[in-house]
Amino acid sequence: MKKYILIILVISIINTLFGETVKIWKNTELRRTKSEMYIFYPDADKNNHTAVIICPGGSYCYLGIRQEGYEVAKKLTKQGFTAFVLRYRVGIAAHYPDMIQDLQRAIQLVRQNAQQYNIDEEKVGIMGFSAGGHLAGTAATYFNENFMETLGIKPQVSLKPYFTVMIYPVVTMRNLLAHQKSRKSLLGAKPAEELLYKMSLEENVHNNMQNLLILQAKDDKTVDYQNSVILSNHLTQKNINHKFILYNTGGHGFGALPKAGTEFAVWFDDFLKWHNEIKQ
Repeated sequence: MKKYILIILVISIINTLFGETVKIWKNTELRRTKSEMYIFYPDADKNNHTAVIICPGGSYCYLGIRQEGYEVAKKLTKQGFTAFVLRYRVGIAAHYPDMIQDLQRAIQLVRQNAQQYNIDEEKVGIMGFSAGGHLAGTAATYFNENFMETLGIKPQVSLKPYFTVMIYPVVTMRNLLAHQKSRKSLLGAKPAEELLYKMSLEENVHNNMQNLLILQAKDDKTVDYQNSVILSNHLTQKNINHKFILYNTGGHGFGALPKAGTEFAVWFDDFLKWHNEIKQ
């Protein structure tokens, strides 16, 4: 009996720290992959019935899952969101379209199980950081293309995000502005022109996109802030509902833990204000 109680206690502590775990490819041909979601729930009396799937960054070769995943999820749950931290495929064995399949699968599962998660099926947003921001932008752009079709999976729910938040994001795959490590990890050393075009998000903006928030700082020494500028410009040209906030200071890679005194330190409050605006 004591052993049983101890096991329950350990599971409870793990869920508190890292969230409930869902293996997203269970019972599929990709069941051996390590792709999974960690679910963090808000208190029942704060629940706004809105989900956020979080995509940590890491140049598509690793994941900054603590500061850009778990810590972000905790901030979101305090505001009533149900947060899903996505551990998507990265590293030397993972390339396009693996990570996009993972995110679309996450969207599918969250929507299919909306009642279980006590969320509104329509209100499933995406938040991504750095390369994870690029992945989030890919979901916002290619929601009408089922990247899982080659796996025999045909979702019966929409893959279109309710909103998309891109934080210090990689955007383009073109030489002058591309984040080279992300491009190589995603597309390989010598990507075909077709893939360079498809994964350069600014070149694929279309009228059916909606509700995008882009946040970046001018002093970002990892991803050139012009990535966000060119994406915002293309969204403006298409009259797509979006907001772009360019801070002077803040840098890169901090996630939920921005450096005090930088302009980027208020990013989460800016997200909340924007979210309230799109709800109205």
